[in-house]
Formats: sequence, C-alpha cells, structure tokens
Amino acid sequence: MASTRMPLSSKATLSAALAKARTAVQLDQAQYYDGAKTYYVEVVEMLARVITRASDERDIKKLEDIRRAYTNRLQELDELLAYA
Repeated sequence: MASTRMPLSSKATLSAALAKARTAVQLDQAQYYDGAKTYYVEVVEMLARVITRASDERDIKKLEDIRRAYTNRLQELDELLAYA
C-alpha cells in the first residue's frame, strides 16, 4: 500500500492507522463496539490525512476504498448502538 512515492510522515501515519485498524477490528469482533468505534474514527481521520498527501492514483484509490469500508462500519455501529 505505502509506495516509495509517499512521504515518510505519510508512511508513519499509515502504519499507525493500520495498527489502530487492527485494534478496532479486534474490539469489533469481541463486541466492544464503543471501543471499536473510537478506533475506527481515528483510523478514518488518519487515512484522510494520508490520502491528501498521496500522489499515486492507485494508492489513493486503495486508501479511499479502505477508508470507505471503515466509514461504513462506523455507520453500522452507530445504528447498532442506537438500538442497544
């Protein structure tokens, strides 16, 4: 995902975002939805920062797809938590 065209700060941000995403997914799978939601929000924000700095169209598309998936999951969790 992170290409050599991506600045180091973007690579570090992407790496941190992916680590947070793993935590979010683990919390989500364990049904700790509030905690998962917190991490998903951070991941979505971090990915947005990386996307604005990326120059490779393929990287941007991949990152946007990932960001969209996490945004969709956030919406699902909002609905789930609203009925809890």
